[in-house]
Amino acid sequence: MVLSEQRILKSVEILPAQNTVNVLWVDQVLRDEEVIAETNHRKAYASDQKDDFLAEVDGAAGYVPAIGW
Repeated sequence: MVLSEQRILKSVEILPAQNTVNVLWVDQVLRDEEVIAETNHRKAYASDQKDDFLAEVDGAAGYVPAIGW
């Protein structure tokens, strides 16, 4: 039996009026490559959290021009 975890980027929502980005991930626990538990994890990033956004979100650099940061 092999247990593992994975985080999947589900959505990135740009909110220009608030100058923030909302990110939603799905965190999964797998046993022998089968999902046995799943939770959603959401985080909002303000413009002063650009470095956190770039470090924590896969492919974040592609969103930065659209966000205007």
